[in-house]
Amino acid sequence: MLKKLLKYDLEDMYRVLVIFYSISLVFAVFTRIFFSIENSTIFNILGYIASGTLISMIINILINNLMRVWSLFVKNIYGDQSYLTHTLPIEKKTIYLSKVLSSVITMFSSVFVILIDVFIAYYSKELLSTIKDSLEIMSSMYNSSITMLLLVIFFIFFLEMVFALECGFTGIILGHRSNNKKIVKSVLYGFGYYMGFQCITLLMLFIASLFNSDIMNLFVTNGTVSFSVIKTIMYVSVIIYVLYIIICYIINKKIFEKGVNVD
Repeated sequence: MLKKLLKYDLEDMYRVLVIFYSISLVFAVFTRIFFSIENSTIFNILGYIASGTLISMIINILINNLMRVWSLFVKNIYGDQSYLTHTLPIEKKTIYLSKVLSSVITMFSSVFVILIDVFIAYYSKELLSTIKDSLEIMSSMYNSSITMLLLVIFFIFFLEMVFALECGFTGIILGHRSNNKKIVKSVLYGFGYYMGFQCITLLMLFIASLFNSDIMNLFVTNGTVSFSVIKTIMYVSVIIYVLYIIICYIINKKIFEKGVNVD
């Protein structure tokens, strides 16, 4: 049953997201074409316009992915389709798991499309060589391979997005347990949880700085920080976000299983 539920959730998600994917790919191609025509002021201007539009579409993909996940969660669980959802012979934990999996899958696909957009629009041997040289310098400073450095950066960004999604789910679940101003309370709860966990992270970093002078420099100076410290913080960030996501998932599932108030 989870597979069928996940299929319907993904169909609802991609019904809108595929439009943004398509538009971004079109402007990525336009950017490539216009910038490839040399010695033309008109096409150079058109290239910058297409490039600016592409960047805005990339931002829109991420924002709409987040908003689409949350809006469908409200619609399916608390809104128009809630009665159908709750009459299905499915456990509540399975319903919630489907929502989480669909959000993770679509976020992966959105990042993948963005990478394709950037490759189509801006790829060149010169740019690739510059990026490679920069990464080689960074990787040597961090005493790590280029592949590992890119994976860590990617996972930190991706886990941050998944964590934001989970906090949004938390806010919606708690906000809709109220009898009034559910949307407002959902936003406040979600933002509060997100900022609360970020404050915990900052507090842990400060406590660690009491035992490490290099980490303390992050709080007391804006000078150069040891690369080994930054490397450690990057790796620890991955672990922290994974723990936060697991904690949020367990909390949300427990609250969700207690029942929901359908509008």
